[in-house]
Amino acid sequence: MYKNLQEYIARLEQEGELIRVKASVSTRFEIAELTDRQAKSEGGGKALLFENTDGEFPVVTNMMGSSKRMAMALGVERLEDIGSRIEALLGD
Repeated sequence: MYKNLQEYIARLEQEGELIRVKASVSTRFEIAELTDRQAKSEGGGKALLFENTDGEFPVVTNMMGSSKRMAMALGVERLEDIGSRIEALLGD
């Protein structure tokens, strides 16, 4: 599992699941629009890391926008593995 969000973001980048947006963006208007476009892309698009916002800190979006990224966040190969773990815990 990941110690913190930075580790998860690094893994997303390593797996080709992250786009770094270096251009200055508005947290009020642009981030939502760009994230919406990615989320509606085939397969859920990519996670986006906005490095230069008009706020005080970077913003990451769409981190769980695909089954692959959800499985990565949960530390499994496939989402179905979570169900198998739960069944094993319950003794079914």
